[in-house]
Amino acid sequence: MLGHLGVNVPDPASAKRYYAALMPLAGFEPFLDAHDEFAFRPAGGKPGTYLFFYPATAAGDYSSDQTGLRHLAFMVRRRIFVDAVNEFAIACGNTTIGTNDDLA
Repeated sequence: MLGHLGVNVPDPASAKRYYAALMPLAGFEPFLDAHDEFAFRPAGGKPGTYLFFYPATAAGDYSSDQTGLRHLAFMVRRRIFVDAVNEFAIACGNTTIGTNDDLA
């Protein structure tokens, strides 16, 4: 099992607002909130990978075709959580992979 993943973001304040709303839908809770990073952990003391966010130190547009992180995928216990995360992502203007039926 991975201990944690670190993700660089271009706008930490915006990313913090986004992930603070998204992560509880995926079964995570806040773990760390510092001026230069924030993180989430599996909720309720469950084992799993922590997710840390840091300010990017080099400018550039993200592309899943470049070297680096391609996407994040979360495992959730019930289909209703898949639907809630997918609906949240679409409402925020994100692109999802496949159809909602492919996500379960």
